[in-house]
Amino acid sequence: MNSTFFEWNAELRDSYLTAIDAVLKKGMAAKEVVCSITTGFRSIPSIRTAPGLNPYHATVADIGYGFDAVRGTIKRLRQGESISLAKEMLVFDLDTLRISEKQIRPNFELVENWAQQDTMYLIELSKGLNRQIAEMINEAIRLGQAMLGPEWEIIRTRIQNIQAIPRL
Repeated sequence: MNSTFFEWNAELRDSYLTAIDAVLKKGMAAKEVVCSITTGFRSIPSIRTAPGLNPYHATVADIGYGFDAVRGTIKRLRQGESISLAKEMLVFDLDTLRISEKQIRPNFELVENWAQQDTMYLIELSKGLNRQIAEMINEAIRLGQAMLGPEWEIIRTRIQNIQAIPRL
C-alpha cells in the first residue's frame, strides 16, 4: 500500500511537518556542537586512542545525516513534490534516528571512562548535549506518531528489515 501525504488535510499535515522540522533544527544545533567536541577529543592525548571515540564520533555524524534526511523529506513535501512512499520515508528516517541515538550511549561511556580530570568539562558538556539530541529525536518521533496514528507502527514494522541492513 503506497500512500502519500497529499491524501491528507494540507493544513494539518503541514503543521505536523513544521513542528517536526523545528524540533530537528534544535537537535541539529546540539549535534553540531557535539561533533566539534568529538573532533576536539582527537587532540587530547588521554582520549585520542580511547576505545569508543571513533564509533562515538561516527554515530554523532550519523545522527546529523539522519536529521538532514528527515528535514530534506519535509522540504520536498512542502514544495509539493509527490513522493509515493513519503510516509514510509519519514518513519524510516525518524526511527533510524532513534536507533542511532541508542548507539551513541555506550560509545560515549567508553570515551568518558578515559577522560582525565582536565577534560571532564568537555565530557559533561557532551553528556548534556547528547541528552538534548535524544530529547529532540524523541519529540520528533512523538510528533510523527501523533501525525500518523496507528499507521506509524504498521509502517515501522514493514521497514524493520530495511533498517537491519548495516549502515557503514
